Amino acid sequence: MFQSAARGMYLLAAVTLSLFALLFIGLSALTVVEGVVALDSHALTSAMLEGVGMIVLAIAVFEIAKYLYEEEIVRERELRRADEARRTLTKFLTTIIIAASLEGLVLVFEARTSEISSIVYPVMLLAVVMLLVVGLGAFQWLARKAESIHVDPAASEADAAEAKQGEEEVIAKA
Repeated sequence: MFQSAARGMYLLAAVTLSLFALLFIGLSALTVVEGVVALDSHALTSAMLEGVGMIVLAIAVFEIAKYLYEEEIVRERELRRADEARRTLTKFLTTIIIAASLEGLVLVFEARTSEISSIVYPVMLLAVVMLLVVGLGAFQWLARKAESIHVDPAASEADAAEAKQGEEEVIAKA
C-alpha cells in the first residue's frame, strides 16, 4: 500500500512540475509579446532575455518531472548497484548543470545591457556551475572505482535475502 501511495505522490509531483513547465513557456511567450507591443528595443531585448531565462527554467523543471517519472514510477528501482546510482545521479546533475549554465549565460547577457557591476552574480553562478562539473567528474571517477571493486555474489545474495526477510517482518507487524 505504501508503494502505491509513493508512486501516486511521484506521479502527482511529475504532472504538476510538467504543468509548471508549460506555464513557464506560456509566460515567456507572453513576456516577449509584451516586449514587441511596447515598440521599444530595450524593452524587447529585456523581454527576450527574460523569456529565454524562463524557457531554461521550464526545461529544468520538465527534466526533473521526467526524472521523477522515469526513475520512480516506470522503473521502480532502489539503486542497489553502484552503476545504477552513478548513471541516475549523473543524469540528474547534468540536467541541473545545463540549466544553471544556460541561466548564467542569460544573466551575463542581461548584465551586458545594464551596469557592468551586475556581472558579479552571473560570474558567481558560472563559478558554481564549474564546481558542479568538477564535483560530477570526481563523483564519476570515484563511482567507477567503486564499480571495479569485486563483490562476492554469495554475499550480495545473502544481503538481498536479509533485506527481503526484514521487509516481510515489517509487513507482518503491520
